[in-house]
Amino acid sequence: METSAVVQVRRTTFASFVAVVITGTLAVTLSNLLLFSREDSFVWALHRATGGWINANLTTFVPLTLIIIGGMVMAWGRQSLADLGLSAGWALRLVLLLLAGWAAMQLVAVAAALASGMEIALHPAWTEYGAGTVLGLFIAMVLGTAPFEDGLFRGYVLPQLYFLLGRRISGETARMLAALMLCAVIFALWHLPTILLNRGEIAPGAVAGALAYMLLGGVMLGLLYLRTGRLEIVIALHALVNAPTMLVASPLPGSALAGAIGVAAIIAGPVLAGERRSAGLVRFVPR
Repeated sequence: METSAVVQVRRTTFASFVAVVITGTLAVTLSNLLLFSREDSFVWALHRATGGWINANLTTFVPLTLIIIGGMVMAWGRQSLADLGLSAGWALRLVLLLLAGWAAMQLVAVAAALASGMEIALHPAWTEYGAGTVLGLFIAMVLGTAPFEDGLFRGYVLPQLYFLLGRRISGETARMLAALMLCAVIFALWHLPTILLNRGEIAPGAVAGALAYMLLGGVMLGLLYLRTGRLEIVIALHALVNAPTMLVASPLPGSALAGAIGVAAIIAGPVLAGERRSAGLVRFVPR
């Protein structure tokens, strides 16, 4: 008989949960307002001075990760790495997942190029932006943006929402899906200040489209976590979607290839996580 994998999580209070979400939102909004959206800020000056190797996302999100995840969630909220879905050996698994996912994307890109009659050529991003910018973005996603967003939303917000909804939704699966959707909505709305501050033209249709994309991304990443219980798998996919780092030109966009790998990972989630089950979601249990 197949059973769901159990993820033990330290339960937090509603007040602590709200404080973390609000503080994280304010911190990101201020970072965008004062740093990321301003070309004269030191994060972009450092970006230009290093040829893109030290990406602005890296200098923005690494401090946020240390302050919000390390300080508020872990030190003040007493959440451990295990509570956030990172067990022993997670860093090595993350590296291997990134390598495997990136290699799979390149193989599919080559096959698509050959099938469409294209010549195998270096992706134009390498010559247009330079190796520093291309690889710097990838490094920033792996070490900055993805760990922060996935640690906060998938590792912390999602299971805590599941616990908080316990009094309102009795069914376990229904409560998990409700937590998943609510987490995705918060994730999308949480990006609204970033969308507004970093777009030259703020057309309602463009904002709605960006929010819809973030909502879909939140659902996909949350579902992947619920299928695997391993946050490093989510971080790897998130980084590859944001920075595909394609080696060869292809008729298929890199983010679409990463998304396809994400769908496959959701389907094969338990196997990918080393679990002997093929269906169902993990169960959050208070530690």
